[in-house]
Amino acid sequence: MRKQNRQKKIDKRLSMNRHHLTPKSRGGNSQDWNIAIFDIERHQFWHRVFGNRTLEEVIDLLIRFKRFKDHQKGKEKICQSS
Repeated sequence: MRKQNRQKKIDKRLSMNRHHLTPKSRGGNSQDWNIAIFDIERHQFWHRVFGNRTLEEVIDLLIRFKRFKDHQKGKEKICQSS
């Protein structure tokens, strides 16, 4: 039983990736504060969705998207009340 648990931990560790919050290609480094640990699928998904953006750029993008959605909802309410 102990051997199985140890193997599961090893398998899980092997399926994890280090993600640079500020990409190395954009001047980021490998210090702990710039690293997030993702499983492989989430890491690949992050790059498919956000490309090579920094964490700050992703946050800004999401805030702008939220404002756009809120603005659209406001327009719908005005049109419905007319």
